[in-house]
Amino acid sequence: MHPASLAERLAQAPRCLARTRSGKACQSPAVKGKQRCRMHGGKGSGAPKGNRNARKHGARSAETRRALALVRQMAKLLKQVEEWAD
Repeated sequence: MHPASLAERLAQAPRCLARTRSGKACQSPAVKGKQRCRMHGGKGSGAPKGNRNARKHGARSAETRRALALVRQMAKLLKQVEEWAD
């Protein structure tokens, strides 16, 4: 490959669409098939599709909801017992 043709291809390559901190456009060439350069995430494939990387903490599971409802019910009964004892 002739060095001049490489320089020409590099000059004609689409540019990265990322913005610098000063607000100017990045001057690096975009990775082939992507809109960002290698420094702005062009080499990555992105986040997993769908719900594969969802956070699973169980705070809203049916079991947790039932347990919280039971705790609330017990607190209500305890309050009634305290009122009755006074």
